[in-house]
Amino acid sequence: MNYFTFAAIDVGSHEVSLKIYEISTEFGIKLLDYVYHTTLLGLETYSTGRISYASIDKLCNYLNSFKEKMQEYGVEDFNICGTSAVREASNNITFLDHVKQRTGFSIKILSNSEQRLLCYRSIALTENNFHKLIKRGTLLVDVSGGSMQISHFDKSMLISTQNIKLGSLRIQEELDTMKDKSDNYNRLIREFIYNDIHTYFQGYLKDYNIKYIIAVGNQLHSFIKYLSLHNFGSVMPNDSRMSKKDSVNKDEYLEFYNDIIKRSPTDLSKELDTSYDQASLLLPTAMIYKTIFDESGADNMWLSDITICDGMAAEACENKLHITPAHSFEADILNTSRHIADRFHCDKTHMDNVMENALAIFDFLKTQQSLSNRDRLLLQLAVILHKCGSYINMNEVGENSFKIVMSTEILGLSHKERSLVAYTVRYLGEDYPGYSVLSDTLTKKEYLRVSKLNAILRLADTMDKSHTQKFSNISIEIKDSKLYIYGNTLDDITLERGFFTDRAGFFEEVFGIRPELRQKKKYKDIESR
Repeated sequence: MNYFTFAAIDVGSHEVSLKIYEISTEFGIKLLDYVYHTTLLGLETYSTGRISYASIDKLCNYLNSFKEKMQEYGVEDFNICGTSAVREASNNITFLDHVKQRTGFSIKILSNSEQRLLCYRSIALTENNFHKLIKRGTLLVDVSGGSMQISHFDKSMLISTQNIKLGSLRIQEELDTMKDKSDNYNRLIREFIYNDIHTYFQGYLKDYNIKYIIAVGNQLHSFIKYLSLHNFGSVMPNDSRMSKKDSVNKDEYLEFYNDIIKRSPTDLSKELDTSYDQASLLLPTAMIYKTIFDESGADNMWLSDITICDGMAAEACENKLHITPAHSFEADILNTSRHIADRFHCDKTHMDNVMENALAIFDFLKTQQSLSNRDRLLLQLAVILHKCGSYINMNEVGENSFKIVMSTEILGLSHKERSLVAYTVRYLGEDYPGYSVLSDTLTKKEYLRVSKLNAILRLADTMDKSHTQKFSNISIEIKDSKLYIYGNTLDDITLERGFFTDRAGFFEEVFGIRPELRQKKKYKDIESR
């Protein structure tokens, strides 16, 4: 397949949108059509916790019109996703059922990390400014209706990522009842958003030098249009050499900001030829980026109108045409996890040694045990994070590590994958529970997956029980129905062998083969002079 027609539908907090693309190996991703309708699902979810039937009815009508549009273009494949408005609605199960019955669409609810990764995928798919900017301190800031995601890059790697519930629509909803009681609504918004953003910068970024901001998200369409119309900075269709420009420096942004805070949503709606609801989100969005400029000390902001729909198209391009992204997401996941481990003062030398042991065992068993490359990545994350709980309490390391992993977002992992890593580290130092204990959380297939990862991690960890890295040059073989693990060392391994033997029973139960730890003694030749 050299090309295909693809549709992406985003059921967002403020609007439902459809983008239709032609995707080919020769020309990449080409947008054919873009249609959107205002729904304000987020306003209901954030204020009442539910989505009303009236809103569901309106949404279904829009989706059925999208279906007709998709038929016009002969769409061959599509994806439809829901974000925070659907994710946080207490009645999202019945919501999904209504939509399925009336439209035939099965909406996939994205976790926050999955949602943000889609935009990230689209930006990073091809070589562009993104790859140049992230070589130096850069913040990727994705502002949606429900929340914002700040991802910190440096030396071309993702350092950390944090979600803050300060989306433009949520801000508007939270402050709606206070609007008429304040004599300065702009100040009210500033006060509301400042502390969370300031706290994030003080906790995560105070020791880093930030040069650039990359702004993305559904809220930027009107944002960029206003900047272009008023010629603020370099945000215009083309420069004098007919090259597209897409950036604004700090001084230019401040000029734009001081202009926008004087305008009413009604005036903005007319000028930008957009709805009043859409125009009203411009102010909180502008204030968020103003605060980030102030806190970060960044010099420039690069603006992109890339949306979740574009991310779905990028994902389809990768999966169907097997186009390799220009940026390694797996490397980002591992790098982020290592920075999390650093924050909890984990023993890096021990971590690296356990990693060597664990991957040696995994790679030996991979084919015969039907283990995947994704399982290998999850094992690596479990190794990196398995001792972070000791920072909180030395007596409940597993339980605290579990809680840290479950409450820490890792961009590129789904919520389910994060839970698999969390359960892998939870039972490192105690008996692994039967399926009945975890059946409410894990399916049988997931339980077996975690069991295998946990069994490997247990053995790998015991091989460095003393944290002195006694073994080197690990080798493995199966002989006489046993798995022999050899390591070079001249040290006394009584401690390691004792704990290894204790953990061997569970490994045998999971994999059906008994492991044994063997010592290879190698002596260096001493040359006499």
